[in-house]
Amino acid sequence: MANISYNSCSVQTVAIILPRVQDHFDVSDKWIGSVSSALFTGMMFGAFFWGSYSDSHGRKIPFTSTLAITTVFGLLSSLAFSFWSLCLALFCLGFGVGGNMPTDGALYLEFLPKEYHYLLTFMSVFFSFGAVLASVLGYAILPYASCPEPTATDPHPACDVSTQNTGWRIMLASAALTTLAMVFVRSFWLRLPETPKFLLSHDRRKETVVVLQNIARINGQDVHIDSSDIPRIERSDSNSMDDDVVLSMAQDDSLRPRRPSNEADIDDDGMDPRAPMLGGQASITDESTTETIYGVTEEKNTKWKLLFGPRWRRTTILVWGIWAFTSVAFTMFNVFLPKYLEILGFQGEAAPTRKDVYWDYMIYSLAGVPGSVLASFMIETRLGRKGTMALSSFGSSVALVIFMIIKSRTMMLLSSSAVSFLVTLLYAVIYGYTPEVFDTSVRGTAVGTASGLSRVAGIISPIVCGILFSIKPSFPLYVSFVGFGIVGVCVILLPYETRGARQD
Repeated sequence: MANISYNSCSVQTVAIILPRVQDHFDVSDKWIGSVSSALFTGMMFGAFFWGSYSDSHGRKIPFTSTLAITTVFGLLSSLAFSFWSLCLALFCLGFGVGGNMPTDGALYLEFLPKEYHYLLTFMSVFFSFGAVLASVLGYAILPYASCPEPTATDPHPACDVSTQNTGWRIMLASAALTTLAMVFVRSFWLRLPETPKFLLSHDRRKETVVVLQNIARINGQDVHIDSSDIPRIERSDSNSMDDDVVLSMAQDDSLRPRRPSNEADIDDDGMDPRAPMLGGQASITDESTTETIYGVTEEKNTKWKLLFGPRWRRTTILVWGIWAFTSVAFTMFNVFLPKYLEILGFQGEAAPTRKDVYWDYMIYSLAGVPGSVLASFMIETRLGRKGTMALSSFGSSVALVIFMIIKSRTMMLLSSSAVSFLVTLLYAVIYGYTPEVFDTSVRGTAVGTASGLSRVAGIISPIVCGILFSIKPSFPLYVSFVGFGIVGVCVILLPYETRGARQD
């Protein structure tokens, strides 16, 4: 969950420091969006790579590896010596960040019984916490560790960027050090095993037994099972195995202690029966159990055929469209908002200082927190997942219209906060709906590709936004308005509502 906060914190940090990076390297409005584009490019490649990797090789390795990558390149980005070296470091940082969502989301969902799947949506509250953290850091650091502000008497004050404009470096380093702490937690304390659903879908039955035994022990039950207790399913039918069928085996009283069969029982596999699942899990010594039925290439082709087959084609296209257009719409508004606030002025009101700007941005970020919390409640009402997404996407368009016609700073703050609230609510549901609607066999690929496509949109949007912004500052807002409208239409056309439905 802390990792989710870091994902959001990284994206928000880059948006917040854009004006200061522009001052530091003397970059034009047209090209300053390249910083965000570099981050999103890395996130795109990370989402595609780690999403496919997690479907073929499991969720466990990406669980820690992605954070290690973000830590290393987060620190390197804070030491960038040129504009393009910063972009390169952020690209590599994004490769780690982009892999977190598809792998962690799938891992978390596959360990949850169905009645707790709403918690995946609730987890998005940590996205908001990450954005708030970045905003608080920006408010506390940037007004005091940046170049002097222009004044009426001195519109172009002198600045020694190497000593006076260090705030953006401090912010990037702070985020990286936070992630380093998460790496240690995941490596030495929260050592999660592979998910039983993934293991079973790859016919790794003995490893499935080990994980189920550990889950039962964590839940205070002494369950003894072996491979013969697990329903044998064909590889092509593995996507029909319900999450609860697997997880409930670890809680089934009918599987209490009994005589071991000819197949090796848990204790015979070299597992310490007292070892907890979190922090000292059992090791698997039979290497033959790790082999899969199909080759990697054939397996990947099968996943794409399934996604574009009769059952999933419409859902796949619409879900990917929702991710892409939400990214376009939100990026167009969010990335340049700090810069937009700096040039925003209202008749009869004093020009905002940097401290005013970062205070307003902090309020904007705080407004997203209740959106994440409310989403986990709304998806279980009659609105369901689809209704909640449609309401939040169309509502975002309305809030943008209000933002475009504002006449005071108060209305600006209220309308931008409404956008933050509604977009956070939208992302919260998208984040939970996407892995929930797809089968285990294609979940990592589907979610990873959806996330990757949103990064493609995120790559293009900052550059296009910079060009539009240099022509007329309000042009990006028009694109954002249309984008949220398209998202709403895609949601309405989705064929599946997952509230109360059995997950296959």
